[in-house]
Amino acid sequence: MMDAVADVAAVRPPDLVGALARPVAVIDASMRCGDLDLQFRADPALACVAVVYLDGGIGLITRDRFGHLMSGPFGYGRALWEKTPAGRTADPAPMIVPEDAGVVDVCELVGRRDRIRRYDEVLVRRPDGRLGRVSAARLYEALADLMAHQAIRDPLTGLANRAHFLDRLDAACRGESHPGVAVVFVDLDRMKQVNDGLGHNVGDRLIVSTAHRLSAAARDGDLVARLGGDEFAVLSRLVTGGRRADLSAVALGERFRLAVATPDPGLPPGAHSLASVGVAVGAARADAQTLLSEADMAMYRAKQAGGDAVRIALDVGDQLDAHPGAGDAIVAAIERGELRLFYQPIIGVDDGRVRSVEALVRWQHPRHGLLAPDRFLPDVQRARLLPELDRWVLERMAADLAAWDAELGGQAPRYVNVNLTVETLRAADAAARILAPLRAASLSPARLRVELPESADLADFRDAIGQLHELRRQGTGIVLDDMGAGSATLRHLSVLPVTGLKIDRSFVAGMLDNRNDHAVIRLLADLGRSLAIDVTAEGVEGDEQLDRLRRLQVPFAQGYHLGLPAPADHLTALLRTGRPRGVARVPTPLR
Repeated sequence: MMDAVADVAAVRPPDLVGALARPVAVIDASMRCGDLDLQFRADPALACVAVVYLDGGIGLITRDRFGHLMSGPFGYGRALWEKTPAGRTADPAPMIVPEDAGVVDVCELVGRRDRIRRYDEVLVRRPDGRLGRVSAARLYEALADLMAHQAIRDPLTGLANRAHFLDRLDAACRGESHPGVAVVFVDLDRMKQVNDGLGHNVGDRLIVSTAHRLSAAARDGDLVARLGGDEFAVLSRLVTGGRRADLSAVALGERFRLAVATPDPGLPPGAHSLASVGVAVGAARADAQTLLSEADMAMYRAKQAGGDAVRIALDVGDQLDAHPGAGDAIVAAIERGELRLFYQPIIGVDDGRVRSVEALVRWQHPRHGLLAPDRFLPDVQRARLLPELDRWVLERMAADLAAWDAELGGQAPRYVNVNLTVETLRAADAAARILAPLRAASLSPARLRVELPESADLADFRDAIGQLHELRRQGTGIVLDDMGAGSATLRHLSVLPVTGLKIDRSFVAGMLDNRNDHAVIRLLADLGRSLAIDVTAEGVEGDEQLDRLRRLQVPFAQGYHLGLPAPADHLTALLRTGRPRGVARVPTPLR
């Protein structure tokens, strides 16, 4: 089975602090500091001890603070304190949480502590009264794991979500040996009847049951996803060997049709459903969207035939043109003037005024029409031409910003956010190259905000950290994009010279209904204020979300509700007013 479709572990990271807590040493408040000092010296791994007072109160002594006390300013600390009861040196009001407290909630409380105690251990109380401990660092690691998990998982079933499925399907289609990539599209036949007759709670139980049965039927390396509602998909590889491809495709579809058809005794009577299944098998030139669409249409043919059936589509992609960005086509596109730069406003949540705009590249292809970046960037990357594309974006952005300044004066955008690739940032003279177009247009480096790619981890930035610091010295902002989605974690904030972060749209989408999403946004807003960095919420789609962000004191927002990506000249009227209301909506609002 191909590595391109190997699924990540579906096990949800722990979301309660009890699962993170480790045993903590407990001492009596009357223990002398000299004896406790020996205890710390004997066990280098002892990070803290809990102190029990006569009245039942609990205190906390941390290794670092106690060691500083015992050393003293002139080396006489031990002589002064060794006979003193340890309880007098403890923090008498440490943070103590029940073991069923949520990781997100506790991280929020930790973020609100005063700086001197922010990274103290958190004590965890078990139901039987025993105490455990968990470090602030471990809590934030768990929070990062939860955020990463949520970005790719369906919250109801734990399966991969639609976005993650499409990412993996796209990677599989672009692999070196991708012919035979298969998509199985599964749609339940009786979902409406179950919801209408038994209620949506039972409908949710049917969805979860279907997810379990499809996962059990999947082979090693298959990726099972919930696309939405009662639609599921499986990413697999069809290995035909000496058999006919059509028989192999039907057999693959039958595996999952039978999995759904098998009754689940855990469901109430009448909650059972059969499924219509479509299977699409890619040829050498298949792309992800076409393959999924063909599987969907095959499923629809199965449903038209009465349901509980399998229909197939073979050799999907043979009729397609070559990838539009293959080879040096991007260079030719630049020379022919086919690239376009669109801009999406970023507003202040409190006053609704445009504070910045994000530059988004498009390709007006002569045959394929207006292309979003995901249609050509992978080919540009393979051709090692991403720095050339970044250079064009920076030059076009600088020209547009200078034109706005000349026409609008103080109403021109104060900043422009530009997404740059790791390949550009790794260059030894990256800072000079990035700022050259601004200097040529007589623009300050402070007008630029570089958005770091969300797909890159810290190892990818190892050779770029020096150049990022140089950009910061010149006044350029550094923004961590899609916080919680790709590889971006809280660790990035302590290693990279970040001046801003963007909260991934998945948290904004769920904030009104999902308690954890709401708490994550509140935590990141608090963290931004604490670290003095700008926080922007992405994917705002309605007034209710905007109102909630305002109450959570998230300072900036971006999304289709506030303005679609548009060419520079389309945004001039918006920039004159400074407000997104009434912005003209241009055709083809590609992300």
